[in-house]
Amino acid sequence: MPTLVQLYSSRNVLSQTEALDRIAAAGYDGVEGCWLNFEDPAAFRKELDLRGLAMPQAHVPLEMLENEFGRVIDLTKHLGIYTVIAPWLPEGERPSSTDGWRNLGERLDLIEGKLRALGLRFAWHNHDFELISLPDGRTPIDILLEAAPGMDWEVDVGWILRAGQDPVRWLTSYAGRIVAVHLKDIRPDTLEEGWADLGFGESDWSDVFRTLRALPRLAAHVAEHDAPLDFSRFVSRWKIAHDRLSVLRRDRSFEGFTHVTLKVRDLDTQLSFYERVMGFREMFRLPNEDCSVFLVYLRINDRQYLELFPGAIGEQAPNPDARGYQHICLEVADVDATVETLRARGARMCLWRNDLSGIYEVNGTAITMGRDGNRQSWIKDPEGNRIELMELNLAGMQYGAMAARLSTSIR
Repeated sequence: MPTLVQLYSSRNVLSQTEALDRIAAAGYDGVEGCWLNFEDPAAFRKELDLRGLAMPQAHVPLEMLENEFGRVIDLTKHLGIYTVIAPWLPEGERPSSTDGWRNLGERLDLIEGKLRALGLRFAWHNHDFELISLPDGRTPIDILLEAAPGMDWEVDVGWILRAGQDPVRWLTSYAGRIVAVHLKDIRPDTLEEGWADLGFGESDWSDVFRTLRALPRLAAHVAEHDAPLDFSRFVSRWKIAHDRLSVLRRDRSFEGFTHVTLKVRDLDTQLSFYERVMGFREMFRLPNEDCSVFLVYLRINDRQYLELFPGAIGEQAPNPDARGYQHICLEVADVDATVETLRARGARMCLWRNDLSGIYEVNGTAITMGRDGNRQSWIKDPEGNRIELMELNLAGMQYGAMAARLSTSIR
């Protein structure tokens, strides 16, 4: 699914061209335009082309659509826009009755017809006020989509969450009308006007992404944040979270290997080899209570890692027939469901002893929060080899390190 960034998100912190630099560096496919890009569309198109970015859709004010239609068409030609989106209705212009919203819908229907005749699509972008029921029980968004049957919908999931409603219900109800989604989270205690980066707020996104995969006409996932204090952090964390949420499937027990762990005698020598020779980069390290090193985490790629634990005993590595690894870790989408499935198959789940001398079988709770911020459980194979099951948390140290790395690289 193409990923775009709504350029309005950068208005308070970066120029539009600076934002394009960071968007391209973070690996997005393109941008969703707004009025900030309309002054010289030909020049802005050159800036997009220079960075390999597209602008398949844009937010165009309703006033411009009704009063400067020729200029709108000129924008679509210069910028390569295919879907024109009406993004906002100022508070003083919002209808207060069903008839008022129906009249607005009829105006939108006229615009949609004119755009369709030119081979373009037209969509409405919601906020929270279109989702609040009117005295007769109907909602403005229902009325608009009914009065303009050819108009599509760009669903802003963040505003649905802000309205205290269920995104899955809306996504399912209008599955055939939805062509794009804005994905952003909420967190009331934030300094960023109650908004949060995707996956870093208070919402559970698993059902939303499952539903998005079934939408037949969905053409873009759009990153947006109404008030980010740090634009680089926003586009980096959004991309990391989106790429993870897009691939997770709750019907799969395992997602793959996350890391291999080695117990080493000489940590500095081993780090030098794995970083200098192998090219693995240190992501983070955890200390013991006495400030000595507990472990060092190295990045192989964004989903596979190497752990080095100091304190190994012995001069030689084990021979090929000996048990030589500390443990294998398997990533899981839902550690609770995986533990339940494994127990149903006869597995005995384990916990670590307090002194870290080994793991022992338990009949009750077998899920703990690791020091790196991820939920985990353990099992042993018949020969006693340890296997960790890890449910990676977007707020955990691994994803935090990935986002920080990406944010640093695009500044």
